[in-house]
Amino acid sequence: MLATGTIGLLALLGRTVGLGLERPLIKMLGRDRNSVAATTVYFGTGEILLLPLIAWQWLSDPTYASGIGQWLPVALLAGVIYTISFQVYVHALSIGEVSLLAPLYSTMFIWLYAMDIIFGDAKFGLLPMLGIAAVTLGVIFLNIEPGRSIPEILNPLNVIRQPGAIPMLIYSFGLALGRMVDKSAAAAAPPVLYAFIANAPCVIFGIIYLAWMGKADKLVSLGRERFWIAVIGSFAGMYAYVLMLVALDYYNPSTVEPVTQLSVLIAVGLGAWWFKEPLRARWLAALLVVIGAVLLLAG
Repeated sequence: MLATGTIGLLALLGRTVGLGLERPLIKMLGRDRNSVAATTVYFGTGEILLLPLIAWQWLSDPTYASGIGQWLPVALLAGVIYTISFQVYVHALSIGEVSLLAPLYSTMFIWLYAMDIIFGDAKFGLLPMLGIAAVTLGVIFLNIEPGRSIPEILNPLNVIRQPGAIPMLIYSFGLALGRMVDKSAAAAAPPVLYAFIANAPCVIFGIIYLAWMGKADKLVSLGRERFWIAVIGSFAGMYAYVLMLVALDYYNPSTVEPVTQLSVLIAVGLGAWWFKEPLRARWLAALLVVIGAVLLLAG
């Protein structure tokens, strides 16, 4: 048997690796394709991958879903939030550079820290504030390019103007909000079943929307052409979400999400390797995000 603390740490490690793989794979899936179709294929594949595990757990324990009435409304609320958030997330990655957007994704933990303070789960402290400052500085470093003046580098609007930046910032806020909702159900809900229900509205919306717009063929063609990308990416992303739910049993959201931002380093490296993205100072930006995560954890 694994010690309680070991389970939490392994969940954090697995989530970090999964997220690092997920972002470049989503870009590969959605590049030059309809972003709603890419979102639906991605999360729909993930839902299918969860079904065998749900069936096995249900057969092993007939009371597996006995408490569903307690947390089903929470899961559906999270599903509405994630439906909006996931659509802008996949759109952002399909048009922007992974090595730029991955650090922007990490601004989410600033929102999480603020929400934890509002709900009394955290207090103001020097180390967390230094962590937020490190992330802010990391975002500024994304501006560094040959020929840019100091005022241009220090202007965060230059980052926001990059393709996919605004959708990624919207996603970071939506995800932070969703994580706070998830936290309220983490103790009562079976993680895999909760993940399945919370992600289902996104898939249902995509199917209905594409059928309504007469674009259902884009869903089918994308699933055929990029099948294995969808499977590998969905496995990494969906089980990263399940592991996040497991980790929430041991840590606050403002700890879980910052620590898993170590995945930024994986995503930045894969973005440069797979898509030949210019790194410039993005490694430094990613490192500052990681330092911010460590400072927040220490606080």
